[in-house]
Amino acid sequence: MMPSLESFIYYSFAVGVVIMVFVAVLLGVQVLTLGTQKHQDENKERVKKATSPDTSTHEAYYMGFFHPFANAGGGGERVLWTMVKAIQDKYPFVVSVIYSGDNIQRSQLLQNAKAKFGLEINPQTIYVVELQRRWWVEHKFRRLTLLVQSLGSVWLAMEAINGFRPDVFVDTVGYAFTYPLVQMVSSRIPVVSYTHYPTISSDMRTLVASREAGVSNDQNVAGSAFLTVLKSAYYAGFARLYMFCGSFAATIMTNSSWTHGHIVRLFGKPTMTRVVYPPCDTKRLVEFPLEHRSPIVMSLAQFRPEKNHALQIEAFAQLLHDHSESAAPAGWKKPSLADILEGKRGAVEYPALVMLGGARNIEDEARAEELRQLAKRLDVERQVHVVVNAPWEQVLRWLRTSAVGVHTMRDEHFGINVVEMMAAGLLTIAHDSAGPKLDIVTPAIRCGSDGTPNVPADADIKKLVDDGGFPVGMVASTAGEFAQMMRLALQRDRTALHAAIRSAARQAAASRFSEEAFRQAFYRRFDPVIRWLDNQRSDSDDSFE
Repeated sequence: MMPSLESFIYYSFAVGVVIMVFVAVLLGVQVLTLGTQKHQDENKERVKKATSPDTSTHEAYYMGFFHPFANAGGGGERVLWTMVKAIQDKYPFVVSVIYSGDNIQRSQLLQNAKAKFGLEINPQTIYVVELQRRWWVEHKFRRLTLLVQSLGSVWLAMEAINGFRPDVFVDTVGYAFTYPLVQMVSSRIPVVSYTHYPTISSDMRTLVASREAGVSNDQNVAGSAFLTVLKSAYYAGFARLYMFCGSFAATIMTNSSWTHGHIVRLFGKPTMTRVVYPPCDTKRLVEFPLEHRSPIVMSLAQFRPEKNHALQIEAFAQLLHDHSESAAPAGWKKPSLADILEGKRGAVEYPALVMLGGARNIEDEARAEELRQLAKRLDVERQVHVVVNAPWEQVLRWLRTSAVGVHTMRDEHFGINVVEMMAAGLLTIAHDSAGPKLDIVTPAIRCGSDGTPNVPADADIKKLVDDGGFPVGMVASTAGEFAQMMRLALQRDRTALHAAIRSAARQAAASRFSEEAFRQAFYRRFDPVIRWLDNQRSDSDDSFE
């Protein structure tokens, strides 16, 4: 039956209204984000006056790096600044515009990058757009945190692009909800994504469905069947939104096999997604001597809840409880950090746990203090030190001095600090999950069914080393397992085993995770972006491959 003319008019009118609403929304977003053409022209003039790229052989391109915490000292920031440095070295005509919410001067930001990561950044091709709305992505909302923060990242990205419209939008954090916004502003701004950790993952959904308490699933939800069903539905819906947003990325880099697997399943772009291991400062670390280490167990991670520093103290307390000869007596005077670093007689008579980490805000500072109180409650405070915001040179001294490294985050996306400890010659113990399990500490020593480490026999050490299959470290999951591994790493009579592990770990870290390896992998993903911009300028090719 043919539709009547009247019906056809009604349907056409309805479709027209939908199209008009869509166009109105699109134009509204563009106006709110970009402002007027005059505003953007003024922004560009301001950037041009503040920078001086080499345009002798190529016109200037402007890369917008969306990284609201650019001044933090974590692995994500190392990726950002190494990426910027790599661009400066190969593409002197590119200006890197950093969208940062730290509200500090460019000179100070670059000085901090040098102090924390040893990277000399040329200020002449750097411009900083200060963001005032970072609260939306750092505040821990009581309900629907993932959704509100993700929507907040869109609001923050609108402020960023209003401050300057880039030629390429580079997200170096993983705020996928910003990608559709960029495409709404202009389909000719490609989105380059480097994802450290998927905002939502099947592991998180499994944790909720199994009613297991954790960082992403509190006790109230885990203890209620109704709340579990509700949160599972929320996660399922959020995953759909995340998948939709991620599909707008033009090229995608992930920092580990674990993240890669999740992002491919979520974004659905396997051919555009590649693992680019984060850069690790292995060049200096591999020069540290492997022998004459002090009995120090050190950790290196920001004081964030997911890092699970409390597990380190609990494991260390169990070690001292199970092996009383390692526990300092009640009247023993706690040595200073300087005395421990210098190896003064008596200062390293007993094992010490030294926890170094960055604090982004007052909440992180409070977590560090909570760890000190936990050590006091467990009666191990004499042998536990919590060090906040130590400069990189001091961190290097600890890496040179310590015998053991420990990292306790479950489902760590990669684990740059794990690599750094391995390269520095520490006997490294990491959580038996995600990045460390799949990419870094492999092969590994782990606890068997009887709860004891499956250590290679002394007679097998040489053959395993020759075959290239010797364990590069240890992995654990529980406080008991971490305590077992700490005990193994601190045993003075396992010299041959320790030497083999240190050597294998250093070789693996230096060959797979160096800064140079990152640069080459990054160039393979970034070179096509530059070629696409060149083609776009010449109007010879409007496709992005």
